[in-house]
Order: sequence, then C-alpha cells, then structure tokens
Amino acid sequence: MAVLLFILRLIGWILLALLVILLAALVLPLGIRVSYHPGSLQVRAYYGPLQFTLWPRGGAGNAPAAPQPAPAPAPPAGKPAATEGEMRPAATAGKPSAPPAAKAAAPQAPPEPAAAPQPGSADTAPPEPESTPPKDSLPFGISEHINAARQLLSDDPMAFASCMLDHTGWLGRLCLRTLRVTHLDIFWTVHADEAAATAALYGAEMALANNLLAFVQQHVRLQSDRLWLEPDFTGQRAGERSISFSLKSCAGVLLWLLLRLLRRLWKDPQLQPAVKNS
Repeated sequence: MAVLLFILRLIGWILLALLVILLAALVLPLGIRVSYHPGSLQVRAYYGPLQFTLWPRGGAGNAPAAPQPAPAPAPPAGKPAATEGEMRPAATAGKPSAPPAAKAAAPQAPPEPAAAPQPGSADTAPPEPESTPPKDSLPFGISEHINAARQLLSDDPMAFASCMLDHTGWLGRLCLRTLRVTHLDIFWTVHADEAAATAALYGAEMALANNLLAFVQQHVRLQSDRLWLEPDFTGQRAGERSISFSLKSCAGVLLWLLLRLLRRLWKDPQLQPAVKNS
C-alpha cells in the first residue's frame, strides 16, 4: 500500500511539473528586435531567454572549402614509378584462350502458356468500396476541408480571396491589440542640397512623423525611449541615423489567436466539403 501511494504521489508531482512548464512556456514573451544603421540591418527573434538571428543570414562565402584529395603515396626507394603504358592489367598466365568458334546453341523449349488467374488473387480482387477513405488522408475531415478550399479557389478565385481577406483582416485587428512596441529609439537627420531646402524638408518630415506616431499609438501600445529629428545643414551627420525597437507579444495569446483562426476557417460555410449523396 505504501509503494502504491509513493507511485501515485510521484506521478502527481510529475504532472504538476509538466503543468508549470506548460504555463511558463505560454507566458514567456515572444517577439523580434530590429536595429538599423546606415549600411546595416539586424533582425533578431526571441522567445523568453532564447534568441535567433533572422538577418543578416550567413553568406555562401562562409561555407567550408571542399576537402582536397590526398596525394598519391611515393614509390619505394630503388623501384621506378610505373609509366602510363604499365598501368594496365597483365594477362593471367595459365588460362587457355577462347575457342575460335562458338558452339551451336541448344534448341530452346517452347514457352509455357500463362496460368489463368486464380480466384481471390490480386488481379481479380474486388474493388474497394468508395466510402473507404484514402490511406494518405488526414483525420477528422481535414483533407475534405482542404479539398473544398482548393475547389473554391479553382471555381471562384475572387470569392476565395474575399474569404481569406476577411479572416486575415480579423486576425490582424486582434494581433494589433495584443502587440506592443517597446524601446523605440529613433535618431534621424534631414539634409538637402541647400539650407532653405533642408529647413523646408525638416518641417515636412516633422509633421509627417508626428501624424504617423499619433496613428500608430491609436492601434498599438507604444513605449518610446527617444524620438529625435534634427536638420543637418552640412550633410556630415548622415551616418548617425539609427532606428531600433522591439515588437513583442505573449506566446499564449498568439496560440489562442491561432486556434480561433483555425476554428473560423473550419466553420466557414464557403469552405465546407460537399455532402455526398448515398
């Protein structure tokens, strides 16, 4: 009895640990970090403490060189190397040469007639009923929904595009509510050929930046560290431009949105498989 209680307690602790790990995996932040400087762009994805570089990618020039073939071993001392004429197999001694004339071939027996197919063999096996699903089909009717989507795309591409835009627009609106922009740091210089043109361009870009910032703040939660726009009359500070920010969300929220999107696609009347008449 004590052993059974110990085993049950151990199983309970294991299940509790798995539940804690699952909750931690759903709560961890998921997002990307973007950093731009003149001539360089870096994009990194992160999930909790894990980070992955998306850009720049490794070029072909970093590939390892092909291994060189090993040099042929040198001949032993006192023995000359073999020439091209000696790189041929020598004739085997003691074997008789082939006879000048071949013997007459023996007459072949006539081929036997093919045996009739037996009942129950593979050639006469009854066809499988049409109701049997193919072996490579996906379970739970997923293949039927995929085929229905393909059929809608081939029959009416405009209706298929309208259906997909409806679902992606719904997903985009919800994603904007869950996303958050943090550590936004922008330093940008404005330069033109003449000082008057630089001042005019600076005023236009300042108005555009303020309007764009107000529009983004209406749809996305934004936290900025520095937003600086400066006129550069000499043109010597073009290399000091920089833009960096982090775009993050919660892994559990994104998973919930993905499941809701799959449910919407499953319930869409335009993507329902055709009902077969029995």
